[in-house]
Amino acid sequence: MKYKTKAIIYTVLFALFICDVVAQDFNGSWGTDQSNYYLTIDNEKFISYKFVPYEDEDGLISWDRVPSPGIEEFVKKEDNVVVTNYWVDENKYYVRVTYTILDNELTAEFNGKLNGEFYYKVVNYKRMKFESR
Repeated sequence: MKYKTKAIIYTVLFALFICDVVAQDFNGSWGTDQSNYYLTIDNEKFISYKFVPYEDEDGLISWDRVPSPGIEEFVKKEDNVVVTNYWVDENKYYVRVTYTILDNELTAEFNGKLNGEFYYKVVNYKRMKFESR
């Protein structure tokens, strides 16, 4: 192969690798042991929910999926960082959430106010993987 052809191939392969790293996929379901809530991301849609057990009519345990009381709105995405605004009016909870994905782990940094006072928290999520039995 000629030098120019090899250079073009290597450049294309390098660009594809960089695009894959930079465009890390936030989409999917995320869980953590730092919260009762799970997070599902679908492009610019953020859904937080938890599972609450109850006893059904046969006396067996079942689970209800209960949405978070808050509203989360997408603000922007740059490389491996997504920023949202999240609030729960009843609790006077207003935060900016900065999500950073690195090596298939998601870090959420909550920065804002709770009941008029400064609030800051970091939650580390892992991607949920479902295996069939």
